[in-house]
Amino acid sequence: MTSAISRRRLSECSLEDAATGFTVGFSGYVVPINATPHSIQLRIDRDHVDPDESFVYFDGEAPSGILLIGRRGDISRVGALGMGPTIRGQGFGSRVMREAIDAARARGDRKLVLEVIDSNERARALYLSLGFSITRKLVGFGRSRKHAAPDVAPAEKCDLGTATSLLARFADADLSWQTDPLSFAAAGPPLKGFSFDGKAVALLDDTGKDVRLFGLAVDPVRRRQGIGRAATDALAARYPGRRLFFIENVPAGLLDRFMRRIGWRKSTLTQSEMGIDLK
Repeated sequence: MTSAISRRRLSECSLEDAATGFTVGFSGYVVPINATPHSIQLRIDRDHVDPDESFVYFDGEAPSGILLIGRRGDISRVGALGMGPTIRGQGFGSRVMREAIDAARARGDRKLVLEVIDSNERARALYLSLGFSITRKLVGFGRSRKHAAPDVAPAEKCDLGTATSLLARFADADLSWQTDPLSFAAAGPPLKGFSFDGKAVALLDDTGKDVRLFGLAVDPVRRRQGIGRAATDALAARYPGRRLFFIENVPAGLLDRFMRRIGWRKSTLTQSEMGIDLK
């Protein structure tokens, strides 16, 4: 790094500096980013970000980039890597990733994973050149706000602890990092939970213009009985005129057939989950 560029551990930075570093680091990104201290704290909590292994990058005294590293057991994840306009194009991204790989290996981690938007060809090429391989595709789904609300009783909230417990019981195995029930073990606001007679569960955030689902699962012994459709209809009835959606972190093939049956459309945006073995 040049003398003007420095880094500080996330544990040594304020959430305000981290939010600025995140926002600046992802300026001009495929998806608009506007991080806040609150959203950074939620990301730290849900993604199990290690503040001592994550960094905010500074151009002089201005936060200009970020690297977030999550850790679960012997697997770690690059949850965010963004460098702002004043420090892009100088090889920093490649250098930071090499350092992250070396640090994960030195910790004794078995694997380092990440996700990259498929249209972000430059980032994909970088990760492939560093030895990452694509493990699977990740997709998203949405229900249009133009669809009429179903004529059913609206979904009723339940205790968040109940919802996260049901999600852990009902969820499929080998989910992506962000959809794994581990992400919500200590869930709090703004998430809300919905239980459907204990046979299905949903976890969502309705504080934005649209309603983002973080988890949706049916008891495995009760699948193919229309319970999933009934649950999504009840959610749509609770939020008439609002779009319900999953962002692009659902493993491809997991919900595709179900979503087609209930009229939710797959997002045109996709991600690739990538990983590199360290042992």
